[in-house]
Amino acid sequence: MTKTARTTPRYPATLHPIFLRLMERFDLSYRVADLTSRSDSDPISLIGQLVPDIRPQNISDAWKSSPASGDIQQTQICHIVDASNGQSASAEGLFYQLIVRLHKYSLGRADYNASVHWQRGLVLEDEYKSRAFLEHVGNDVRITVRSPYPEGLLGMLTREVKFLVESFWEGLRCDVMVPCIEPCGKHAPGTGLFEVEKLIDSKRKNRNEFPCPVCNEWQNIDSLLRNAPAAAQQISLVDLQSEFAAIKDKLDEVNVTSRRILSQVDKTYTDLLQVLTDEAKEGPRLFSFFPVDRSAFNPKTWIREKFRLVLWCEHSRLPLPVLNNGDMKKGVYDLELEREWFKKASPYLKFLTGTLGMVLPVASSAVKLALDETAYKLIEEQLDFGKSIIDATLGETAKIGDFLGTADSTNLEHGVALRSDGSTLRELHALLKAKDPGFGGLVRVMNKRQEFLWVHEKFAGEY
Repeated sequence: MTKTARTTPRYPATLHPIFLRLMERFDLSYRVADLTSRSDSDPISLIGQLVPDIRPQNISDAWKSSPASGDIQQTQICHIVDASNGQSASAEGLFYQLIVRLHKYSLGRADYNASVHWQRGLVLEDEYKSRAFLEHVGNDVRITVRSPYPEGLLGMLTREVKFLVESFWEGLRCDVMVPCIEPCGKHAPGTGLFEVEKLIDSKRKNRNEFPCPVCNEWQNIDSLLRNAPAAAQQISLVDLQSEFAAIKDKLDEVNVTSRRILSQVDKTYTDLLQVLTDEAKEGPRLFSFFPVDRSAFNPKTWIREKFRLVLWCEHSRLPLPVLNNGDMKKGVYDLELEREWFKKASPYLKFLTGTLGMVLPVASSAVKLALDETAYKLIEEQLDFGKSIIDATLGETAKIGDFLGTADSTNLEHGVALRSDGSTLRELHALLKAKDPGFGGLVRVMNKRQEFLWVHEKFAGEY
C-alpha cells in the first residue's frame, strides 16, 4: 500500500470529483487489490465512507470471546472531549480515516473479503499476530489488544487515534483513559474510566489508590495502569538482547515467546526513533560504527581515533551498503572522533547499537534478502565491536531508561517525543554534512503523524 498507488484511483462514477479530491487529501480513500477476483493491474478502491454501517457477522471469528492461550489483553479508551469545556464530543468520520490509514494491519490486506471493519469499528492484526479491536463506544474509541506483549501495538494505535482527533477536528482533545476493574461498586467492570495522566501523577505523590468516577470505589493504581503502555516499566536492553539471542536463529517459528520478544524489539526500535524526533529534521538517526584500524585500537586508552560510520535506512532498518548492492561509497564515512565526545554520546550509542543488532536479523529475514553470509556476518561483527567499545566506556548494565530518562506523564500521553539533549547527534550531523550534504542518498520523508524519517530512495514513494 503506497502513496504512489493513490494517484489515479478508480472510484464509483457517482461521486463528485471535488469530493474525491477531498477524500484524497484527508486519507479517506485508498487503492487496494482484491486478490480474489482481480489482478494487481486492475485494482479497486477502498473508500472509508462506503464501508458497511452494520457490524459484520464474521467478527466472532476474528475476535474471540476470550484471549488465546499465552496472550495478555489490555484496553485503553480515547476519550474525545471539547477542549474548551471538557464535555464529551463527536469526531464525526474518525473511523473512515482509521480504516484507510491502518489498512496495512487489516485482516484483508491480502484478500479484501477477509476484512473486518464497519463504520464504527475494525479488527486489526500486526506482523507478530497481535490482534486489536477498535470500536466507537458513544463518542469515545475503545482500543483492546491481545498479544503476549500488547504494549507496543496498543501504544501505537492510541497515538494514531489521538493524533487524528487533535489534528483534524479543531477544538477537540483526546484524553487517554483506562477502564475500571474489580472490585466495581456497580458490578460492571469497565464502566468507570480513569485518566492515565492523573493516575501517574497520583502514583508519584505516593498514593496507591484512586476513586472510581462512577461508583466511588477506590481502586489500586498499579492494577489500573497495567493497561497503560505509557506507565509500563522500561525493559532492560541487556535482558532483551539476551532473550532475543535465544530466538535469533529461529525467527520463522511463531510461538508465544517469539511473538513477545519480537514485539518488544519493535517497540524498542520505535522508542529509538522517537527519542530524537526533533533531531530527525536535520539528519538521520541510524548508523553503525567501528574503528578504521581495528587491530591497533584499544577501547580503554584511545584519545582520538578515526571511525567508519555507516548510515542505515529508517524504513527498511538496513545499512545503506546492503540496499546499494555492496557499494561502500554511498553513506559510508571516515570521521575522526574524540573520546570525550564518544563518552558523552555513549548512552545513545549503546541504545542505538543494541537495537540495530536485534533489528538487523529481523529485517533481513522479513525481506528475504539475498544477502551474502559473509557480508551479513561482517555487519554483525561491526555492531558487536561497536558494542564492546561502548561497554568499555559506559558499562554493560545500562538500561534503556538510563538514556530515555523519566518523561512527565503529559509528554507520554500526548505523543511527544521522550526528552533528550540530542546535542551529540547534532554535532555528528554537522560532521556528516561537511562531507556529504546528501547523506549518501537518504531521502527525508514525513509519515502520517508528521514525523520525519530518513529512508533509502527506493522507499520514498511509500510516504
